[in-house]
Amino acid sequence: MAVLKFSLLRLGVFAAVFLLTFQMLGGLLAAVVGLIVSFAIGYLFFSQLRVAAGEQAASWMGKKRRTSTEAAENAAEDELAERFHEEQEEGPR
Repeated sequence: MAVLKFSLLRLGVFAAVFLLTFQMLGGLLAAVVGLIVSFAIGYLFFSQLRVAAGEQAASWMGKKRRTSTEAAENAAEDELAERFHEEQEEGPR
């Protein structure tokens, strides 16, 4: 249901912006502006619904979200790689 809500919300924003800008900009440019504005509004103001829709879509495809253990291991690996690169930039001691 979250995917449907988010999709209809973005479609509604797109339609509103498209109709408002159609007379001024023409069809193609109004469509581009509508896409950009609907993306920005959906991303900035409806993040909870966007995340819920993403999780629902991921569950449909059988993909799992990262566990906290996996996230901690990834952070430790990133830190180790960062230290390695810093040591390489400093040169030999």
